Amino acid sequence: MICITAAAAFLVGGYEFARSTVASLFIAAYGSGPIPYAMTLVPVLMAALIYAYGVVLTRLGSRWTLQVSLLSAAVAFFVAYLAMRGGRKLAVAALYVFTEAYIVILVEQFWSFINSTLDQSNAKAFNGPILGGAAVGPILAGLFLRHFAQRMGSEQFVLLAGISLLPAAALSYAAYRLAGDPQPSVSDRCGDAGPLRLRLILNTKVLWLIAGVVALSQFFAAATNLRLYELLEASIPQKDARSAYLGTFWASVNGVAFLMQFVVTPLALRRLSLRWILVSMPLLHAVMALFMLSSPALSVAAAALLIFKGLDYSIFRASKELLYIPLSYDARYRAKQVVDAFNYRFSKGAAAGLISLAKWGLGVLPGWTYPALSLAAAGAWVMAAVPLARAAQGESSGHVE
Repeated sequence: MICITAAAAFLVGGYEFARSTVASLFIAAYGSGPIPYAMTLVPVLMAALIYAYGVVLTRLGSRWTLQVSLLSAAVAFFVAYLAMRGGRKLAVAALYVFTEAYIVILVEQFWSFINSTLDQSNAKAFNGPILGGAAVGPILAGLFLRHFAQRMGSEQFVLLAGISLLPAAALSYAAYRLAGDPQPSVSDRCGDAGPLRLRLILNTKVLWLIAGVVALSQFFAAATNLRLYELLEASIPQKDARSAYLGTFWASVNGVAFLMQFVVTPLALRRLSLRWILVSMPLLHAVMALFMLSSPALSVAAAALLIFKGLDYSIFRASKELLYIPLSYDARYRAKQVVDAFNYRFSKGAAAGLISLAKWGLGVLPGWTYPALSLAAAGAWVMAAVPLARAAQGESSGHVE
């Protein structure tokens, strides 16, 4: 657990370098207006990458699939860095799409390993600290960005994002050596054809319920994120100053999540029912959407996204992962990539696509559009969380439909 936590710290720390600087570079190159169009392309890349992941998993197993994934992503960042240094503007757009895609595929591989190593009792104690230890990486990365983005230039952090994947690969390999390589059961090997076992999702109630909740959460995230970028472009026109602001913002997000992961999350998982946790979070986000509607300020949009991400990175993630532990190897390693990784970005891309169509048909959207979408998504999320909460009731006895 120490090794996989340290590996995750390097992984998400490098992503912090990429997330803040690539968004700023994109705004500098194209403005914030085309961001929904770029987000719409993310699911296309995700589908190709996850299918390739399924093929490699069948041939190499989970340990070497993770190594191939990490090193391939490192090469992609290095190539993009060279292309941007060569003045290729299109490389910025391609890198934005890749940055949105690669991280969720890698993070879900880490959680597949953790869910295959811990039982539910241990997971209630360790999931929070694992998330908290991993959060050290992005916290430090965000602070580094805050102090050095304007001195070094945003492009240099793209290279650092790729370099950070090398220690992540070494430490995750050590974790697999220490804990063992999870193996599929005989029934998993003889299961549905295809590298992703898509039929398994339709036949497993808790998987498609999780998929619905994840989708709606990302509709909320997309609308809130776009509102933040819109207000950020108007408030801070300088590229490197935006990178510094975003670095500080994401460091704050990870700082809040860090405190919750070590203290609040373990206590919540042990003292509160999953039913209460799963339903209460979208209710809180609905309240924040109302605040965004009533006050069109950058600080309010930042607070709404900070609360969403802080909970998403701590209690929501830790509680959701408990539902995977009783499931099969194929559910944890294959179906999970579709339910969580692809669905995570597909839903965000779908939300962006709908916004893109609206902008294409109506022109500039009024500022209240994004918080209104956030409120609608949060309300639907509450309704979707109720049946998932009922399914989670079986978690206490170790049975999940």
